Amino acid sequence: MRLCVYATRAILPSTMDLHPFLIHFPIVLLPLSAAMDLCALWRRRSDWHSIAYALWVAGVVGALAAVVSGNAAAAEHWQDAKLGAAITRHEDWATATLVLAIVVLLGRLPLHLKGELTGRRLARWIVAALVISALVWVTGYWGGELVYGYGVGVQRDG
Repeated sequence: MRLCVYATRAILPSTMDLHPFLIHFPIVLLPLSAAMDLCALWRRRSDWHSIAYALWVAGVVGALAAVVSGNAAAAEHWQDAKLGAAITRHEDWATATLVLAIVVLLGRLPLHLKGELTGRRLARWIVAALVISALVWVTGYWGGELVYGYGVGVQRDG
């Protein structure tokens, strides 16, 4: 895992931590996508599922950027064992959420390519998106613990 952190640091050598800016994209876009799908079902507008899918794609790209930037931001905090455990917990939730979001992205793609935006197959992917939206919030909770519980990323004395 540390190899990923060092590789990420090589990609993002800037001293500015982008993670606090990037995390808000998946936090908003992934649940918004699921909500848009629910609205499409409620209003019986199958064309809105395409909008929801586009939001999901943007959310997954944002989640990928958030995970990469989070790995880079965590590199300087691994020395503290207690903090390292909290970072690992947050990182594990973030990685699992990203992987599942990619599964939904790729699994739902054939439905959009074939124009099959109704029925049980789509409903299963919408339920999966709702579950992943909950995982996004759990991941955010553990990230908030790092900031508010441990002071990670908070500028002190200035």
